[in-house]
This record gives sequence, C-alpha cells and structure tokens, in this order.
Amino acid sequence: MRQDIDQLHVKGSVLVIKNGKTLLKYATANKTDTSYLINSVQKSMTAAMVMQEVQKKKLKLSDKLKKFYPDVEGSSSVTIANLLDMTSGLDIASGEYLGTTKFVSEHDNMQSNIKKTVFDKAMLGKWHYTSLNYVYLCGILSKLENKDYEEIFRKTYIDKLNLKHTEFLWADKKKLQESHWVPGYEKKDGKYVKVSYKDAVRDAHNELGAGSIVMSNDDLAKSIRYILNGSILTANSRKILFKGEAPSYYNGGLYNLKDYESANGAGEGYYTFMRSTRDGKDMIIIQANHTAEGKFSKIKKKVNHIMSMMMQF
Repeated sequence: MRQDIDQLHVKGSVLVIKNGKTLLKYATANKTDTSYLINSVQKSMTAAMVMQEVQKKKLKLSDKLKKFYPDVEGSSSVTIANLLDMTSGLDIASGEYLGTTKFVSEHDNMQSNIKKTVFDKAMLGKWHYTSLNYVYLCGILSKLENKDYEEIFRKTYIDKLNLKHTEFLWADKKKLQESHWVPGYEKKDGKYVKVSYKDAVRDAHNELGAGSIVMSNDDLAKSIRYILNGSILTANSRKILFKGEAPSYYNGGLYNLKDYESANGAGEGYYTFMRSTRDGKDMIIIQANHTAEGKFSKIKKKVNHIMSMMMQF
C-alpha cells in the first residue's frame, strides 16, 4: 500500500487507519502533524453542525431559506435539505464571484452574495455543486446560535475534540505556527510558486464553512470519526444526513459511495483526499501543499482504488 501511495507523488502527509488502528503514518514532505487547508472537506463539518440544530429542534430540513434570507432569489422554494445536498438551484450570477474582493465582515460578504445569487427553478432538486449553498448554511447557523461561524466551529470541534493542529487560515501568525501550518504552492511554467497568503485568506473568508480550515491528518481523522460514529449526531441523524434523497451519492458534505464515504479538497495550492468506511474505522487521508493543473482528478481516482484495495484485506 505504501508503494501505491508513494506512486501518487504528492508532497505532503499520509495517514492510513485500519480497524481503528494506525497502519501508516508518514510524510513525503513536511511532517506527519503538518496542517493543510482542507478546502471542501470542511463542508462535512458544517453539515454536521447544521444537523445538530435539527436535533435541538431549532431547525427543520423542510424549512425554507426564506425564513432566514427572504431577499435571496428563489428562497421561498429552497429548503435546508436542498442546501445540504447541493440541489437548491442557486448559484452566483455569471461573471460574478463568491464573497468580496476585500474582506470586511461575514455580514458584508453575505449581503454581497445575496445580491449576486440567481435561482434556476429547473435546477431545483437537481445536483449542482457550488459552495454558495454552504455559505448560506453558515449564515443560518450564526442566526440560530447568535454567534459567528468561527465561534461555533471552535466549540464544536477544536475545543470538544482537543484538536492541536487545527486553525482558521486567517488566524494570527502565532496560532498558525502552533498548528504547524505550511503555505500552499502551485506549479506554474514548470516551477512551484507560493500562493499569496493574502489572496488565500480572502478566498477562505469567501468560502466560509466550505474551505477556511487548516488541519493535520490526525485532527481531520478525529473529526471525521466524530461525525460518522461519535456523539455529535444520533444514528438517525446520520442516516438522514448521509442517506438523503437525490442525488444519493452526495449528502451532508460527503460523497456517499457504495462502500465508503469520500471527501476531497483542492485550492490555494493544497490537496486533501479523505476516504472512510461508514463507521470511521478504516480511513485514508492524504494531504499535500504542492499542486499542479490536471493532477487532482488523476490522484482522486487512484486514491479511490487504494481505498478499495485496503477494504479487501
């Protein structure tokens, strides 16, 4: 298995867990406790926090977006379940972008998104991937708890699980260093170029709840196990969140494949690949801070193959 993983030629950290025990833990670059921007893998954590609100009876999956953001086009038709499953029919208008060019506050970002959101009624109930869905879920969480998303996330994951190498990308320099964070690099004209930290932080704010957290492999594994098999959700809540209706393969921030759960992150010079059985006992996590155009999809398919092989022994 190590040979197969090494042939991926990723510059980063590897963690493989089998039957709840560490099988492989090593680094091809950096260290085993290095933290990386996990990008879209964060969506599963946001989804679990939303489901907690359902458990508290503060929220219903059938609630309409209009209840929280009545000025959003199509909000009277879109449900919380649609947002979780990426079947809302919402998107940012063509030629526009998520968030703002310069971060001022979550409120300003949300107001900007509201103005730029368009609704395609024909796409309601059909899968279309856009982080906008999860940004709205973050806003709903903040309204329900009367707290910023960051504060809710810290209490739910960082504090609860005593995560040592997890931080928001926009944290002060000392906190980032303590999390063992490394900058991201993108390959351009045959050379790896460091991604602008300022630009990455702006994008992280714009992707609130969907791409703003840096994590080590151990912390990510602990968080995924907590979501799949811990006390954050009841068994029934997990069944609803991860076994929802169309499309059946994507629910609650995870791709619910036939034999395991999958999540991937890419952007700002980082890759994150997470594969886990539904009980969280078998898991592969591979993270890197050197990326190149055209490599993500190829690596993703190979990681799927490695996970399938691991489950056979």
